[in-house]
Amino acid sequence: MTDTPAADPPITRKPLAPLAGHGCVRVVDPPEIAITMTPDAAEISGLRLIAEADQARRRVNPLA
Repeated sequence: MTDTPAADPPITRKPLAPLAGHGCVRVVDPPEIAITMTPDAAEISGLRLIAEADQARRRVNPLA
């Protein structure tokens, strides 16, 4: 048995592309394992998720 450390996962530079549904937010084709993102990709992904969550919420309750 060797003490070789596991290789670092590749860093994703592409932000997630969430889509608002009716009361839900869908992330199309997310990776099946944890991902490592650049700070910019993580920030953009977070902002996109917040915006799509707001839109999904408004679809359920348009008066809010």
